[in-house]
Amino acid sequence: MVVPPWFKVPPDKYGGIEAVVSLLAEGLVDKGHEVILFTISSSTTRAEKFTFFADEMKAYLDKPPSNFLNIAVTHSLASYIEISRGQYDIIHDHTWKEGLCSAAFLDVPVVHTLHSPLGEENKQFYSLLTRLPHIAFVTISDYQQTCLPVLNYVSTIYNGIDLSLYPYSEEGDYLFYIGRFNPQKAPHLACEIAKRLGEKLILAGKVNEQAERDYFDQYIQPYLGSDIRFIGEVGGEDKMNLFSRGKGYLYPIQWDEPFGITMVEAMACGKPVVTFRRGSTPEVVADGVTGFVADTMDELVDDVKHIGDISPRKCRERVENMFTSAVMVDNYERTYFQLLGKK
Repeated sequence: MVVPPWFKVPPDKYGGIEAVVSLLAEGLVDKGHEVILFTISSSTTRAEKFTFFADEMKAYLDKPPSNFLNIAVTHSLASYIEISRGQYDIIHDHTWKEGLCSAAFLDVPVVHTLHSPLGEENKQFYSLLTRLPHIAFVTISDYQQTCLPVLNYVSTIYNGIDLSLYPYSEEGDYLFYIGRFNPQKAPHLACEIAKRLGEKLILAGKVNEQAERDYFDQYIQPYLGSDIRFIGEVGGEDKMNLFSRGKGYLYPIQWDEPFGITMVEAMACGKPVVTFRRGSTPEVVADGVTGFVADTMDELVDDVKHIGDISPRKCRERVENMFTSAVMVDNYERTYFQLLGKK
C-alpha cells in the first residue's frame, strides 16, 4: 500500500488520505492479511513499513511546483523500485499521478483509489491508463465515475471512520465549519450565513500555505468577532468536542468534491449537515433526513433554520450503515479478491 509522503499515518490533524489508509491497513492486518505500507518513518502502523523520507514533507506543499514534484516523484520511485524487487499479490496506490507512472510498468495487479477530482486537466493523463488492464480504479463516490466513464473502474468504496471515536450528542448551541480555507471550500459563505441568521459559528482548519493565508485575511478575517470565531487547526479530543457540542455543520462548498469525510464525521456525532448540491454531497447527506442539500444560497440559509427538525439518531445510523471503517475494509477486501480471481 503506497501513500504520499506529506503526512504521517495516521495524521495528527490534517490528512484525510492518511487517516483512511491507517484504518484500512489496520483493518486488513486484523483480518490476517500481510500488509506493507510504503510511507514515511514517523508513521505508526502494525503493518510492515518501507520508508524513504523520515518525517512529514508537508512543508513542500507550499514550495514551487518543481520542489513539490521532486519530493512526490522521489518517494514514489523509491517505493516502486522496492516493490519491483519483491513478490506482492496486489498493489494499492493512494498517491496521485506519480504512483501511476511507476505502476504502469509492473506486471502485478494495481488498485488505485482516486482521492482527487478528475478535472478536465487530468483527463488526458488518466485516459492513457485505459490501455493498461492490470490497473483498476476505485472511486470514493459514484459521482466521481461520471467524470471519466472510460476508466477501468472496479468499485465505488466510500471512505470510512472509526465510529467508536466519535461521541454522539443530541445537544449543541453553535454552528461549525471545519476544513480547508479556500474559495472551493468557501467557509466565507458559512460566515455570511451565520451573520444573516445571527447564529454563533466556530471555524476550524489549517491556514498554513500562502494561498490559505491570503484567502483567510481577505475573506474570513472581516467576519470574526464575538459570534464568529476561528480556533485554528484541531485534532483528537478538541476535534471531537467541536463536533459533539455543535448543532449543525455548515459545508457550503463551491466545487464538485469527490467525497467529504467531515460530513461523515459530523453525522457520526449526530449533527445535521447543510451543504450545496455539488459532486458527492447528495450521496453522503440524505436530504431532509440527515441534513439538507441546497441548490441556492437562499435555500441554504432557509435550511439552516430547520436543522432542529433533523433527527440526530438518523445521522448516526447513516454513518453506521454506510461509512464505518469496517464497511470500508470489507469492501476493499472484496475488491482485492475480485481482481485476484478469488472468492
